[in-house]
Amino acid sequence: MSENKNGFGAFFSGLVVGGLIGALTALVLAPQSGEETRNQIRQKGLDIKEQGSNTWYNAKEIAQNAAEDSKNKANVIASEMRNKAEEIVREAAKTATKKAKRSVSKKSKDPVD
Repeated sequence: MSENKNGFGAFFSGLVVGGLIGALTALVLAPQSGEETRNQIRQKGLDIKEQGSNTWYNAKEIAQNAAEDSKNKANVIASEMRNKAEEIVREAAKTATKKAKRSVSKKSKDPVD
């Protein structure tokens, strides 16, 4: 069992040392400086922000156009319904007038008591 503990300790030590050596190697051999990397990350962030803003404004414009179209269609439908309702009222008034005239003419033909 003592071999397993020593073996694990050696493995873990090798893992840590290997990780540190790999990190140092990456820093030394990096093709650009940390400042260049930060600038590149900053620029990508600004690009993403701009794309997000453009997408937001495009979506907002589409939504405004859709709302305006819906409003116009609703106004057209309301106008058509208003015209239809006025037509129905006129027809009802004509019918009522005709019935009233018939009723009056029947009463005038009936002998008075």
